[in-house]
Amino acid sequence: MAILHELSNLVKRQRAEMGLTQERLAELVGLSRATINQLETGKIANLSLTNAEQVANLLGYGLGVTGSRNAKDAASALETAARTASVSYADPIPVKTLRSVLLKGVVPPDYIPQLRTLLEEAPVGVLSSVAKQLEREDEVPAKVTWQRMRQLASVLGCTRGIWS
Repeated sequence: MAILHELSNLVKRQRAEMGLTQERLAELVGLSRATINQLETGKIANLSLTNAEQVANLLGYGLGVTGSRNAKDAASALETAARTASVSYADPIPVKTLRSVLLKGVVPPDYIPQLRTLLEEAPVGVLSSVAKQLEREDEVPAKVTWQRMRQLASVLGCTRGIWS
């Protein structure tokens, strides 16, 4: 039961931080809103491993709810995100530029494709780690970074489920 309690706290905090409603999270993982509500309020007695894994993974966590999925190397979350965004492009987005985009919400025209790729394809764990890094280093609440990513995704026409 301890894992359900831990998952309960994580889901409520991370869902809100990401700006998802209970209903939207439920749609994305294939559960009912009532199940998500019961999970968040600690009233659920049992949740299958498959469902727990789906919820945790969508929010960028592993099943053990041990923390954000981080790269094993020394790269910062922003470095990982910049590499992820740039893998298909000859002109990689510099880490400094990515930081500025996420702090100010202004995308230099030359880096629109890279940012769109990041928002559409990067693992949620990478995006979550970036939000936490900006919170630590730039004192911007992770929730604000998620809101800014959502706004950028909308402007850039991203269709990924977490942005709608």
